[in-house]
Amino acid sequence: MIEMFHVYKSYVEGIDVLMDVNLHVSKGEFVFLTGVSGAGKTTLLRLMNCTERATSGQVLIRRRNVARLTSSSIPYLRRNIGVVYQDFKLIRRRSVFDNVALALEVLGTPRAEVQRRVMDVLRSVGLQHKYLQYPPTLSGGEQQRVAIARAIVNDPAILLADEPTGNLDPDMTIEILKLLMDINNRGTTVLVATHDRSIIERLRFRTLVLEKGRIYH
Repeated sequence: MIEMFHVYKSYVEGIDVLMDVNLHVSKGEFVFLTGVSGAGKTTLLRLMNCTERATSGQVLIRRRNVARLTSSSIPYLRRNIGVVYQDFKLIRRRSVFDNVALALEVLGTPRAEVQRRVMDVLRSVGLQHKYLQYPPTLSGGEQQRVAIARAIVNDPAILLADEPTGNLDPDMTIEILKLLMDINNRGTTVLVATHDRSIIERLRFRTLVLEKGRIYH
C-alpha cells in the first residue's frame, strides 16, 4: 500500500531531513510513526500524501511510483488518501456540514449524494446532531472528529494522521484513537504520527521510529 526505497529528502543542499528511508505499510495495517519533534515525521507524511517529492529514492503509493506521476495525475491519487492534522484545519466560518462537504464538492459530487454521504460520515463519528454548528462552538475533540469525517468522506484507502491527539486531553485522545481504529477495522490503512509513547505502549500496533532522519523498525 505504501512503500519507500532508499528515500532521501533535503530542503537545503547537503542537509538531509530524511536519509535512506525504507519502509513498507501493507493494506489494512494500523501503524504508528514516532520520533521527537523535528525528526522528520511531517515530511515523511507529506511524501506519502504527494505534497512533497523525494530528493532521491522511490515512493510507491498503491503500487504507483510517485516520481513518475505527472502534476495533473497526482490529485487523482490523493483522492485515495485522507489526511488529519493536529490543528484540525477547519474553516471557521463554514458549518460542520460544509467543512465535511467541501471534500466532495471539489470533485463535483451531485448535491443529493453530498447530503447523504456527509450525514452518514458525521453519524459515524457521532456528530450528526451538530451538522449546523460552526467549529469555534465545538470542543477540541469534536473539532478533531469533524476533521476525521472530512478526511474519510471520500472513503480513502489510506488515512494519514499527523499528531491527531496533540491538542487533546487524555480522555479525548482515547476517543479519537478508538475512532481511528474503527476506521481501520473497516479496511482503511491507517498511519498515525505521534510523539506520545504512552499511546504506542497502550495499543501496541507496529511502530516505525524516526530518529535523525532514519527509520528504525
